[in-house]
Amino acid sequence: MNERPRTSLVHRGRKVLLKYHRLLGGMHSRPPNSLSALRQVLADGAEVIEFDVGLTGDDHYVLLHDATLERETNGVGPLRQITADQFRALRLRGTDEAPATLAEAVDILREVRRPLKVQVDLKEHAPVAPQAAARLLDALAPLRRSTPVRVVVGCEADWNLRALRRLDATLAVGVDFALYLDAPDDGPIRLPLRVNAYGYLDDHPLGYRRLLPPAAYLEDRMEVLLTQVGGASEFYLRREFVLQALGDGFNPIRFIHEHLPGAVVDVWTLDADAPDVRGVLLALLEAGADQLTSPTAALLPDPAA
Repeated sequence: MNERPRTSLVHRGRKVLLKYHRLLGGMHSRPPNSLSALRQVLADGAEVIEFDVGLTGDDHYVLLHDATLERETNGVGPLRQITADQFRALRLRGTDEAPATLAEAVDILREVRRPLKVQVDLKEHAPVAPQAAARLLDALAPLRRSTPVRVVVGCEADWNLRALRRLDATLAVGVDFALYLDAPDDGPIRLPLRVNAYGYLDDHPLGYRRLLPPAAYLEDRMEVLLTQVGGASEFYLRREFVLQALGDGFNPIRFIHEHLPGAVVDVWTLDADAPDVRGVLLALLEAGADQLTSPTAALLPDPAA
């Protein structure tokens, strides 16, 4: 590769970080959430990386996106039904590479000697027991002591973020409230269960009937959701939700910035080959996104071009 892949964008003089989703940048064929992908994006100079962690049956943290093994490995069944040793005996789908444990990823990241933000995306929705929460904090401790590396734990399950913060109030956390408020999609049925009167996925009674202007409804709902996890420093908004809200005359990114100055707002997920990717990218940048999550981050178009 002759040029270093893009790790950020500049829009109207403002630097917007690109987060390498599941350790992918779109420039290589490494498996997602793999140690080979981690080494590659570090070599490429990524400024923000993200990987997913889940719990094995013996309470060890490993890199895996889903609750089941099929999509990313050659295993079958729930992750929670196997041990860490059994997990390591598997292979990442289509490769001879073993899946990674969190401890292995931390060992690699401990050698980083430049500024880097690492988002650890905790995929557990079931309440994490105190001992398992403590194990995660212990596993991340070497990184959190490393001056150039910043660690942020993100999770859709706000209750698990609160559990972690009860044990360590200094832990940086990021909140994704897609379980409470989101835009409809064509994916499998998930929380929230209903499309409300305003056209959003939201089970809250305020959306049962259309009694407020859409912007007023969204303002009320987000005001509550921003208080779910005290001390949260990042918020992750799904791209489809942001675009739908903007169409309804409400900017959720600006709302967060106004209510929590200094908070980072990340919009996910933007693929370089998505329809009208340049138009969507410009809309998100104009709305004020601080960070964009993409599995093809290095291939996103330059908004200034």
